[in-house]
Amino acid sequence: MKNPSIKAVSLAIFAIYSGVGAAQAQTLPDPLVKAVQKAIVTNPEVQARWHNFTGADAERNAASAGYRPQVDLTLGAGREHQKYPGPTFYMTDYNRGNGALTLTQMLFDGKFTSSEVKRLSYAKLTRYYELMEATENIGLEALRAYADVARYTELVEEAKANYVEHKQTAQHLEQRSSAGVSRRVDLEQANGRLSLAESNLLTEVSNLHDVTARYIRIMGEAPPIKMPALPEGLSLRNIPGSAKDAMTSGLSSSPTINAAYENVRSAKAQIESRQAAYMPRVDFRLRDSWGRNVNGWAGNSNTQVAEVVLNYNLYRGGYDQAREKQAIEYQYQARDLQEKACRDVRQTLAIAYNDVYKLKEQLVYLDQHRLSTEKAREAYRQQFDIGQRTLLDLLDTQNEYFQASRAYIDARYNKVIAEARTLASMGKLNATMGTERPEQPTAQDAGQDRPELGPEELCPFDAPELAVIDKAKLIADAPVRARVAVPAAAPAKVTLSSDALFDFDKSSLKPEGKKNIDDLLTKMKGQNYEFVLATGHTDAMGSDAYNQKLSLARAESVKAHMVSQGIPADKIRVEGKGKSNPIATNDTEEGRAKNRRVEITLTPSK
Repeated sequence: MKNPSIKAVSLAIFAIYSGVGAAQAQTLPDPLVKAVQKAIVTNPEVQARWHNFTGADAERNAASAGYRPQVDLTLGAGREHQKYPGPTFYMTDYNRGNGALTLTQMLFDGKFTSSEVKRLSYAKLTRYYELMEATENIGLEALRAYADVARYTELVEEAKANYVEHKQTAQHLEQRSSAGVSRRVDLEQANGRLSLAESNLLTEVSNLHDVTARYIRIMGEAPPIKMPALPEGLSLRNIPGSAKDAMTSGLSSSPTINAAYENVRSAKAQIESRQAAYMPRVDFRLRDSWGRNVNGWAGNSNTQVAEVVLNYNLYRGGYDQAREKQAIEYQYQARDLQEKACRDVRQTLAIAYNDVYKLKEQLVYLDQHRLSTEKAREAYRQQFDIGQRTLLDLLDTQNEYFQASRAYIDARYNKVIAEARTLASMGKLNATMGTERPEQPTAQDAGQDRPELGPEELCPFDAPELAVIDKAKLIADAPVRARVAVPAAAPAKVTLSSDALFDFDKSSLKPEGKKNIDDLLTKMKGQNYEFVLATGHTDAMGSDAYNQKLSLARAESVKAHMVSQGIPADKIRVEGKGKSNPIATNDTEEGRAKNRRVEITLTPSK
């Protein structure tokens, strides 16, 4: 059976963790759900959108009043004085009173009222979808704020553990250095890494402070002291199974796109209301008026009028034409904003969904890396204690484990946030979390008079392909490189003159001899080797037994000094060859000086 491609394996992993297994998605922590619910109800941005929506409803109701009759009552009282010139001078002076009750019913206004009601109905729907958009955004921001506080709480604990590991290593080396069994340079190296661990801890603590401040801004209160972390393996429900499904569903239900669409409808209706100014207005009017001592006539008077009144503006200096052009430009603007909304949501949704796909697959590898580095760290610690690993090896693997743990925790939280971004772009985040605003109306309650439109009507799209890498194909297509055989490293041998290390016929290292060995140890720093062999040699003067004993004693002295400088004792072997292996003649003093030597042989690690 052929091996499946990497792409097929990746898709299988995604199916396991995505919407296919939505029924197995874990429940969100209760404090998170309550925090999001509270943010949606109390956040000032959402509240502002709510009041904007309710205000739009009132404005539409105000426009609807144009269909109904208008009733006006007028009352007046005062003093009337009149003079009439002419051949016979006449003057009146009365206390007067008057009143009128008028009913006006619009019969025809060029469809101005109906156009305004339509415009404001669409404007109300625009405000409704803007409210939904704000609710989704705050739901997303609230979840992100909670996740970030929980994330950096975990990272602070990881940084604390990393600091403790480095501190204990530095303290251990300090004790060994004080006892003379460790090199000072190792302690300096450990202290340098300790400083880095302290810096990492301060960074995570600072990050926790910053995200806590952001949490307070969004939620209006500080996070709980004991905040439950997001559980491992958490996945939000309702994530579509493919990028195309996400686009098809998301673009249709996106509140951002729907708000832009309703804004276009509102702008179109505004053009119709502006064109009504070119039409006459016809009203039916009933008027009942009465008066006492009015217009120079003593006594009471009463008048009833029933009439149809036509008003027709003939010219207003181009005012109506300018207002119509303004409305047309507003419609162009609304269409441009709709296109912008489409592009923005398409991009946001495509990136968010790809992040979900990528992070779900990436988490598998990051988890494997974290577990592997943890095992390597423990193995290196044990090997360092017995001298099989250098200090640098130990410090590197501890830092690698810290970085691996940090990357895994980041990916865990980023995956959930990516899922939330996907759902928020689709307008389905709060429904998925169960955090809807209690008094949130439906689109039908808000006056939606159309069915849900598909992306072809709202926002056509081409869903980009997910970023999938066929690693098997990469390897298959890679050019074959010629492999050069690397010979095994030969043992390195250093020869030290016994005359430089010891006094005549002595086996105790003199000060300049210790310095020569220290110089050699400095050159050995950073090398991996299986063991060190110290071999003592003498000249031919004296007996075989004496020279054998002296050569072995000198090799033992060299080993003791190396151990005092941090080389593990079990890595050093010693032997005495006496006078059995001369490298020069013993007939001259110069030759005998060359034969008196200690050979240091380093066997490289395989």
